[in-house]
Amino acid sequence: MSSSQSLFAYIGCGGAGEVCLVRYAHERLELIQRVTLPDLEKAGGSMPLCLSPDQRHLYAAGRGTPMGIFTFAIDAQSHQLTPVSTFPIHESVAYLACSAQDGRLFSASYHHHLVAAYEISREGAVQGEQGRWNTEPNAHCILPDPDQRNLLFTSLGGDRLYCASLETQPPFKDTIEVALPDGTGPRHLIFNAAGTQLYLLGELDGSITLFDYDSSTRTLNKRQRVVVDKGNADKFWAADIHLDAEGRYLYASERSSSLITSFAVDADSGELTRIGAFDVEAQPRGFALEATGKIMLVAGQQSHHVAAYRLDEGRLEFIDRVEVAQSPDWVEIR
Repeated sequence: MSSSQSLFAYIGCGGAGEVCLVRYAHERLELIQRVTLPDLEKAGGSMPLCLSPDQRHLYAAGRGTPMGIFTFAIDAQSHQLTPVSTFPIHESVAYLACSAQDGRLFSASYHHHLVAAYEISREGAVQGEQGRWNTEPNAHCILPDPDQRNLLFTSLGGDRLYCASLETQPPFKDTIEVALPDGTGPRHLIFNAAGTQLYLLGELDGSITLFDYDSSTRTLNKRQRVVVDKGNADKFWAADIHLDAEGRYLYASERSSSLITSFAVDADSGELTRIGAFDVEAQPRGFALEATGKIMLVAGQQSHHVAAYRLDEGRLEFIDRVEVAQSPDWVEIR
């Protein structure tokens, strides 16, 4: 993106029970809007967000009181949010993801050890649960593969990676699992654009495991394991992972050290070579890259700020920061 173009991002601030809209333009960050979850009595936990495939709606999982999946309409011109509906739930949700083809929303519940599927109405609101499935302890991430054939999700406490067919009903009826080394703590995952490789971040051991992936056969073959940087921290507390748009660089955040480690991605094998580790906002639980892969926004859960960084061949250069609501933990770029 050029320096004259605007970039808009939604920030989930779990400590405040708010979604913040920030704009990046002319190398400056600006807070545009703060929206409190409707009828909020008590904030709590993180606040995962998910944009609808057509980017007309934003979904937010509230983990306070009341718990729910909150739907917001996005104004096409201003990008500002207007509450549309609330779908009550009884399990706190750590991750949300949408399917691109069949209008479904998926969630993973860390504290209740399950994943669930929801139907979305033509108007964009969550209108009913389609099914759920119990995992080993601490389900954390859930994500459709690029082919929209399968749904991948993790059990952080059970060291499991699951793969469920999206072509069967009810949801999760056909689910297989892959066991990971004890103490991995599989948290977030990301696919390459072709959907042929999957990178899995371990929260507890700081590992990134690369799998060769075949969506038609649901096979996952381990190719490589590398480890992120944790600086002088005693233990790993890895959080988020993203690839740039061209799949040339991979980034992963570690909260104990407030570092983001970057890797170069081999164009043929997908294997990773470490570039470096870079200081970012305190406790970077969530971050995201804009579409061209030139700008990264990082949410500091302890600093209560969002910072913008310029990306140059896998290296981070600080640009600007802005204060948002308490405990920002999720970044969704529109």
